[in-house]
Order: sequence, then structure tokens, then C-alpha cells
Amino acid sequence: MAYVERVPAIAVREERVRTCTVTGLRVYAGAQALTLANAVAAVLAVAVGGAFGVSMALTRAPSLELLGSKGYYVALTGHGVSALILWPVFFEVAAMVFASSVLLNARVWSMKIGWTSLGLMIAGAVMLESIILSGKASVGFTAYPPLVAHPVFYLGYIVFAVGVLLAIGNFAMTIANARVERTYTGSLPLLTYGVAVAAILALLAIVSGLVALIPAWLYSQGWVSNVEPIVYRGWFWGLGHTLQYVNVVAMVVAWYGIAALALKAGPVNQKFTRFAFVLYLILTVPVLGHHFLVDPSIGTDVKIVGGSLMGFALGVPSLMHGLAVMGGCEARLRERGAVGLFGWLRRIDFGHAGIAAMACSLLLFAVGGWTGTAQTTLQLNMITHNTMWVPAHIHAIVVGGTTLAFMGFAYVLVPLLAQRKLWGGRLATVQAYLYGGGLLMLIATQSWAGVLGIPRRVSRVDVGADPHSWRLPMDLMGVAGAIAGLGGALFVVIMVMTLVRGKRTDDPAELAVGAELPA
Repeated sequence: MAYVERVPAIAVREERVRTCTVTGLRVYAGAQALTLANAVAAVLAVAVGGAFGVSMALTRAPSLELLGSKGYYVALTGHGVSALILWPVFFEVAAMVFASSVLLNARVWSMKIGWTSLGLMIAGAVMLESIILSGKASVGFTAYPPLVAHPVFYLGYIVFAVGVLLAIGNFAMTIANARVERTYTGSLPLLTYGVAVAAILALLAIVSGLVALIPAWLYSQGWVSNVEPIVYRGWFWGLGHTLQYVNVVAMVVAWYGIAALALKAGPVNQKFTRFAFVLYLILTVPVLGHHFLVDPSIGTDVKIVGGSLMGFALGVPSLMHGLAVMGGCEARLRERGAVGLFGWLRRIDFGHAGIAAMACSLLLFAVGGWTGTAQTTLQLNMITHNTMWVPAHIHAIVVGGTTLAFMGFAYVLVPLLAQRKLWGGRLATVQAYLYGGGLLMLIATQSWAGVLGIPRRVSRVDVGADPHSWRLPMDLMGVAGAIAGLGGALFVVIMVMTLVRGKRTDDPAELAVGAELPA
């Protein structure tokens, strides 16, 4: 549908606006452009992160050893920064714009701040990727002192963080302005509520990260004499672990969004789901203590309470949301006539790209929760801490859970915003299962390697008591990484082709299977 002019009730400018033919929501031109621009940046970031990741997997495979040690540590750092920071945060900022404007039928509070935020984030990302590729910042994702990267590495992080802070401020002001203009009534929609929780956690994470990274930047310049490693680590994991649960909250939002757009399904009990979101706010920050379970500088009582008990408790809201998503889908399908104990499962269209991605995300995130139990249990952490068990857990949570959920949400949301039919048809479904299957194999082989005691963060596996027994799981891990990399590359191709060559249309049947966003 063509854009038409509309003057808001309280406004200082006119802005083109259309009504989405699928959801019935008002979509302002600025909000649409800013959401898509952040989504494109996210896709580019995941492409770079995926390339680094495949290079690492093929290097750790003993039969191939693609890169030497120097190249491996470049890839290790680039993969962590791109896949754990840039990709999810760009996508989450896109979600902030969408949830605060489109879902509330509102304008973005300040398009200037929105584009400035994106510009700073892109500038920071370019600084990070460039200095990593130069080989002057091969310090790993964590960059623990006394390792020192080039000052541009830390400055890139800081510039990126400032951009995100601007985005969070714009998100909050857009919601406040929507309330003033009365573009929505009642409570915030569930998706907006969830994104707001993610934004609060993101604010805490960024502040903690700046406390760690600014002294590290000053140290890299020689302007301060030293950075205390344990202090740096504490503040850094205030960023790293809290940001992980920003990703988890955003993943849950994506689950609800996919269920709504693909099945017209919403949670059965709104209070249940909103309380689960609040639990993330209460429990997330203390759990950073599980990163210190093997550290002698912290007391055992603190480790058990923060790292273990809080860690176990943090699984509760995730379980609540998983049950709520599946319960909402079941309730909707039973309304449509599904009968029997598992009859509703047979009614789900697992050939739908969004549903395929959500199903794989739910499965792999559950696996990640199980493997994470070892990381939050003091005795087990002692055994698994520096083994391949850790990347197995990370890939189940961040890649299997979060990334697949984001991919699925992109499949149902980007066509609505771009007004283009998803390119490739069933190819997107193939991509979801290919990526999910590759990741499941990757997680299994990395867990196997972890049980054998194979170390992480090293380029070769020919060290230790029995390196011969390490070859098979690591070679299989290389194969799995290649399969997952192919699936990831296919997602990038589908997204790019949808935006460039996808058929322009307003036909709801071509844009979505259905759409009914939960109130």
C-alpha cells in the first residue's frame, strides 16, 4: 500500500505512514527505514562472524588445520566480537525501533538520534573488525589483562557502546511519546514489554562494560600504569554475561513474535509471561559469578550463591517462557480443531521457515540449559572450565537459541516491513533445518571433546596426555562447523535477495501465513 500523509495529534512534523495489510498496524516511514537499516547491519555482522567461526572450526580440525596459530587468534577474536556483540546487538536495536514505534502505532521520537546511533554503532564495528583483521588485537573476546590490544580495539568498543546507549534512550523516549500521543491504550504490548526488559539489562551491561574497557583503553595508550586483572574481569563479565541475557530476553521476544505472526498464537496467561520477564531483571546480574568459580580470589560462599544458586534459578524464567510459547501454540491449534494429546503438534506447519527456526531454537536452547548446569556447579566447573565443553554451551545458547530465533523472526518480520515477498520460498525452511542440524552436530562434538578434556582457546589439539583420541571429535567438529556455516551463509543470501529482488507486494497471503500480535 502506498504511503499517505498523516498529521499526528501532537507533532512538529509530518511523516509518511502506511497501514500494514497483514497486522493492521501503522508503520511510519522513518521507523521502517531505521528498523531495516539496523537489521541489514546485523546480517552483515553475522556474515563476518560466521566466516570467522568456520575458519576456527576448520583450524581446530586436526586433519585440516586451515590457519596457523596467528590466524587462529585473529579468527577467535573476530568471531567472539562479531557473533557475541555486533550481530545480536544490531538486531536488538532493530527490535527496539520496531517494538517502540510500529507496535505502538507511533513515530520514532528522534530520527536524528536514531541515525546517529546507527552511525556510531557501524563506526565502532568497522573499527573493531579492521583492527582485528590487522592482527593487532588478537586478544580473544574477553581481552583479559595483561593481554593488550591496539587502542583502536577498545575505542571501537566504546564508540559502539555509545551508539547503543543513544538507541536505548531513543527507545524509552519513543514509548513515552507514544503514551503522550495516545497511539496505544492500556499496558504495553507483550513484545514491547519484553524488549523494554532487554533494554534495561543492556543499559546495565553497557555501563559495566565501559567501566572495564575505558581503563583498558587508557592502559593500552600508556596513560595508566596497570589494570588489575580481577577487577577488569568482574566488570567485563558484568557486560559479557548480562549482555548474554539481553540476547536471551530478545530470543524469547522473537519466539512470541514468530508464534503470533505464523500461528496467530499468544500466551494463555499474560501475567505469567510478564512475571517471567521480571525474573530476568532480578536474577541476571548476580549470575556473572559463575565465571569466577575456579578463581581463588573470591570466597566459596559468594561463588555458590551467585554462581550456582542464582544460576540454577535463572533457568526458571526461561523454562516458563518455553512452556508459555508452546502452551500458546497448543491452545491456538486446539481452537482450530486439534484433538488428542499430541494432535496439536501434527497441526503445526513445520515447513514454515519461521516455525522451523523457532522449533530448532527451542530445542537447542534446552540443550544449552542442560550443558550450562555444569558451568554453574562448582565441582563440575572445575573439570569443564577450560575445555571444549564451554564453547559447546555457548553455541547452544547464543547460536542455537538466540541466532536461530532471530533468523526465524527475520523471516516473518522483514517481508512485512520491506513489503517484499520472502525470496527463495521453501529454501528458508531448508536453511533453518540445515543450520539447526549443523549446530546440533557441532554442540555434540564439542561436548564430546570437552568430556575428553580437550582445551579451548588453542589452535592445535596435539597437546595433553592422549592427543590421538582427540582427533575424531575435533575432525567431526570441523565438519559440523562447515555445515552450520553453509546454513548461516544461506540465511544471509536469503535476506539480501529478499531486500533486493523480493517481489514487491501488499498481498497478506504472500507476506505472511497470518498475523495477530499478542496484546
